Amino acid sequence: MDALSAEGTGAAFRGLPECRAMATPSQAVAPPIAPPAEPVEVPWGAIARVGLAVLSVLTAFGSLLPIFPLWVKDLAGSDTAVGFATTVATGLGLVGGRPIAARLMEGRQRRPTLRLGALLCGATCVLFLWASNLGLVLALRFLLGVGFALVTTAGVAAITDLAPPARRGQILGLYGAGNALSLLVGPMVGAVLRKAGGFDAVFLGAAVLTLGAQLATMGMREPTPAERPPLGGLFSVFKIKAMRAIVPAHGVAVMLHGAVITLLPLRLAERADGPSPELFFALDAAAVVGLRVLVGRRFDTLGRLPFVLAGLVMLSMGGVLLGLFRDTGMVAVAAVLYGFGFGAYVPAMNALVGDLVPASHRVRGFALFFLAFDLSLACGGVVVGPVADTWGRGVALGVAAITPLLALAIVWGARRELGSSTPAPALPS
Repeated sequence: MDALSAEGTGAAFRGLPECRAMATPSQAVAPPIAPPAEPVEVPWGAIARVGLAVLSVLTAFGSLLPIFPLWVKDLAGSDTAVGFATTVATGLGLVGGRPIAARLMEGRQRRPTLRLGALLCGATCVLFLWASNLGLVLALRFLLGVGFALVTTAGVAAITDLAPPARRGQILGLYGAGNALSLLVGPMVGAVLRKAGGFDAVFLGAAVLTLGAQLATMGMREPTPAERPPLGGLFSVFKIKAMRAIVPAHGVAVMLHGAVITLLPLRLAERADGPSPELFFALDAAAVVGLRVLVGRRFDTLGRLPFVLAGLVMLSMGGVLLGLFRDTGMVAVAAVLYGFGFGAYVPAMNALVGDLVPASHRVRGFALFFLAFDLSLACGGVVVGPVADTWGRGVALGVAAITPLLALAIVWGARRELGSSTPAPALPS
């Protein structure tokens, strides 16, 4: 979707005991002088290139956000079917793509997987031009999900590899802030292209945007990858107790997001004078970027948990306001709360995975973490679909707003394990 120093640089030199001999003052031993902390080198160039590559794909995906439910509505026929096309098919592709991403990257560099995923996303966007029935749309959304899984898993793994542990929270926050620009720019691009050339222009524009990933990563150098772990499944990381809380909590938390992606464009279209989805996503993205830039290194110095807990509360509040939607002002407040929630919650959870999973199993940890997101995204769109069909979209969004609070309960119950910054020892497969 970042605040406790993973390594605690310099912590070994804070509060050293006075080492004085218990003899005469003349025999007193001076306390040791801590050597100055070495500056932490951050490979900003490589980090920026990964960020630009992922941003190009996310912007392409973002350009489809406000228009896809409207485009598929004629083929789908009901809000439940729109949910299947918008979130379930993509979610299943993401679910299928995460293990592939992990297998492609273990013991290897991340760049080839990122480039492959971007290529698949671009090709799928072009093929939407010939999608004439719901079955074909579902198949293409599945492939889009696979490509998106490769890009996002490779991106966060590469950033975590490049970021020094003592700056991990801050860098993941900035990485996420850059990606959040896709929610600001993407829907605007989609709206402009739709107005200029219809839905076909949006799909072609999205395909062109994905080429940015290929350009940004040409000749990029990465650190030597960790040794490939023994063969085993993604679930080997559940041997880390903290991951047994992180994964289900994340899986529950973002069900709200699946509901928002599916229902919000339709909910706002219920009123002729209502705000556009582009306004919501733009304010949401601005709030995400603003919070992450302002918080900066506090993601590393204050601890991850405060940001996780506060983020979940704000996500729930934003969902409730969307369900109660009456006017543009209420949607604007909901968007800011929603953005602050995601801005705090997602990078903090990403950093926890980077902190607590050994480097040898890092891609498995992130693949499983994102797998929970994918399943949650898919379920969010489908579970509330029947609620929307029966009681209305506002009620459905209000019901979905409960899910971040359920995640908060899981996180609070595991707060001791999640408060540790010590990585688990090397794991068997």
